[in-house]
Amino acid sequence: MKLKIKEIIIDNFPIRSSSTSKQYTVKGDPGAVFSMTITNEDNHYYNFPENTIIENPDTQSRPAPAFTATTNRLNPVMIGADGIYAGSVTFPAVTDDDLYILTIYPEMHYDTELADNLGKGSFIFAEIEQLIDTTITFAHSSATEDAGDERYGTYASSFTSSGPDTRTSVSTNKTVSLSYALSLSSDSFEIIKQPDQNDFYFNTTKDTLSTGSGTTLELKDITGLSVGMEVIGTGISAADGGSPTTITSITPGYYNANKSTDAFPVYDIAKIVDNTDPNNPVLVDHPGGTVVIANSSTFVADRTLTFRGYGPVAAKKFNNTNFSVSNFKVELDEVSTTINDTDANGTASLTTFDLTSVNGIKDDVSTVTGVGISDASTTTVTNISSNTITIDTAFKPENGQTLKFLKASRTGTITGDLTVTSFGSNNITLTLELDKILKIE
Repeated sequence: MKLKIKEIIIDNFPIRSSSTSKQYTVKGDPGAVFSMTITNEDNHYYNFPENTIIENPDTQSRPAPAFTATTNRLNPVMIGADGIYAGSVTFPAVTDDDLYILTIYPEMHYDTELADNLGKGSFIFAEIEQLIDTTITFAHSSATEDAGDERYGTYASSFTSSGPDTRTSVSTNKTVSLSYALSLSSDSFEIIKQPDQNDFYFNTTKDTLSTGSGTTLELKDITGLSVGMEVIGTGISAADGGSPTTITSITPGYYNANKSTDAFPVYDIAKIVDNTDPNNPVLVDHPGGTVVIANSSTFVADRTLTFRGYGPVAAKKFNNTNFSVSNFKVELDEVSTTINDTDANGTASLTTFDLTSVNGIKDDVSTVTGVGISDASTTTVTNISSNTITIDTAFKPENGQTLKFLKASRTGTITGDLTVTSFGSNNITLTLELDKILKIE
């Protein structure tokens, strides 16, 4: 009677890009003999360092784990009297994603075969992905500048945070402190509201499948989309006020008019071949589907549209990125300038006078504080003409006196602490939309 290889046990969860070892156990009849191969996606073979016999540890060492074009196989090994053989594999560090195929071979000339449930000849007992870390880039941008009005000038540098791809099941909790210094080359900005984590957005693109009009849109791929995402592109109508239209529903598959009724619409989901692993092609659901958008639009086949998602909820649905922001705030720098007016003699009560500069000061927004001003919180600039300002409360200014203006400025800073608890399955850029926070005039 032939000896049987009955079971192979290994943790086949994806691993990180750093060098990682995995233990494996082969169970079977005592005396059963097997070998194995491990290949990567380049069809290179693992060198099995244990194949090298070390006779003198003082002068010899085993080769480092590696993959080469040379065909290699684990030297035949025997299952012990307890019915178990235990071994390990060390996967080397990589700089891009990799896929490993682990195959066991019963050594037939040792009267060994696979158990019936494992098949005949050989058995692929594991496919293991090795995934590089994911990087999240935290940027900031203004549609005002993007439209060509470059009053923002140069943006501050983006912040990045990297961690294990979520598919590795490695837990993480990383915090990065951000500080965006903002400046204008002209005009001034005021605060609309304090920022929050839902002011961060990401973009992804999808291609249309068909030509038509209305609110129903067929896409070749709906992966990562979620209700509430904005839709931007040629033929897509904006919502009231000019803001982008949004997704109101998502359905996998495409509408089948022949099978559908008004009460029971039917969407067909086709099957396609997934050749990610050429050694093991599988049938999977087609990634395409149907979305409904809020505003009636026109579209043609093979047109690329942009979909924009805001905040942690959309990011998690997109690629399992999960983040939060604390201590999030925007602060404008005070504007400091001096009175440059001979009529300001310290005794005359004035509401209108000249300044050395009015840069950063905004009428009907800026408040002013300085010696002689009784209520700095409510004394407001009501008019600006050249370097002359008018305020709503008279005081006795003095030529050369320093005044400080609040609530509007040409410079400011956005700060916050960003915590990432899950890095997604691919890199993502999260952009803080400045136009939701600051108004430029």
